[in-house]
Amino acid sequence: MDINPTESRLQTWLCAIVLGSALLLGGGQGGLGDTLTQLTALALMVVLLFQQPDLRQWPLASWLALLPILVVGLFLLPWPDALAQAGSQRGQLAQSLRPIIGDGLQTGALNPLAAERAVYWLLPAVALYWAILQGSARLKRRMALWALIWVFIGALLGLAQKAGGADSLLYFYSNTNRGSAVGLFANNNHYALAMAASLPLVWAGLSWLFNPRHETSVHPLWYPALSGIAIVFILGFMLSGSRAGLLLGMFGCLLILPAIISADRQQGAKHWLFATMAIGLFLTMQFGLYFLMQQFGGEVLDDIRFPIAEITRQAAAGFAPVGTGPGGFWFAFPQFDGFLTGNVIVNHAHNDYLELWLELRWLAVLAGLPLLV
Repeated sequence: MDINPTESRLQTWLCAIVLGSALLLGGGQGGLGDTLTQLTALALMVVLLFQQPDLRQWPLASWLALLPILVVGLFLLPWPDALAQAGSQRGQLAQSLRPIIGDGLQTGALNPLAAERAVYWLLPAVALYWAILQGSARLKRRMALWALIWVFIGALLGLAQKAGGADSLLYFYSNTNRGSAVGLFANNNHYALAMAASLPLVWAGLSWLFNPRHETSVHPLWYPALSGIAIVFILGFMLSGSRAGLLLGMFGCLLILPAIISADRQQGAKHWLFATMAIGLFLTMQFGLYFLMQQFGGEVLDDIRFPIAEITRQAAAGFAPVGTGPGGFWFAFPQFDGFLTGNVIVNHAHNDYLELWLELRWLAVLAGLPLLV
């Protein structure tokens, strides 16, 4: 795709701003950081459309990113009463929300404002997805490097929070997991998953550095730099207290094997990296198993997420066949909450798949399967 240098630079800067603001400012429950990220993402999408207005020239995969937006948008349209109040639970809740939402035409979403916000929250992912698909190999490498840098900063912050304890002044959100490493997020699970999701980028970078068919020479400091970043990420998800992050992080460690094999085929100092990474992988798995046993040492069934998941499953069955619409969890969950009382605030299911099943039902499946394929 032909792009003039000025537009290419603009695309690069907008990509950097969207990614940086999402990872640095978008870790809470909404706010100015989210708004900045969404507006910049919208600007990036406009630039991409301006650079290539002929949509027939866009990669076929570009259209897949629109499926979630179309599904959420469908719930923002007016629905006939027979469909908007389908099912006893949905009809009852729709009538209860009338004084709040108004007596106008009913949309597919029981909470139209939350559904509208869901569209805005999808914009950064769609914009970056489009930009990467249409970008050059150089842009892809830069984006991967920027992602590692931002996540690395968050990882160091999380380790400092862990060292400082629950009273540390380094926590940015009042409603957070104090005493755990959360970094730039408000939740230790999101922090750990950021480390786990970034590890494959480190291994891919090492494999790329070990490729002997480089057009230009590679600075030798890149090898210890990426290895050090990997160590910090591993420490991050191990000390986060997140079971899901620990499990996925250990799985991400297995993806180092291609890089180890590539290093073993090199000569000189690169060859010694083979032994270093192999030993590091072995120790990581051993320590990971130890921390995993520590995490699961208590009564796992006492974890509040299990009863939340069961109640969410019941709510999803109760709001069949069309679901509550995006953002309807907050209203639907209390209808089935028979024992979670006291100071417990349940604003999400802590299981994305169950929450999507409750809110979007089969439309979530129709939007998700093509993306997975």
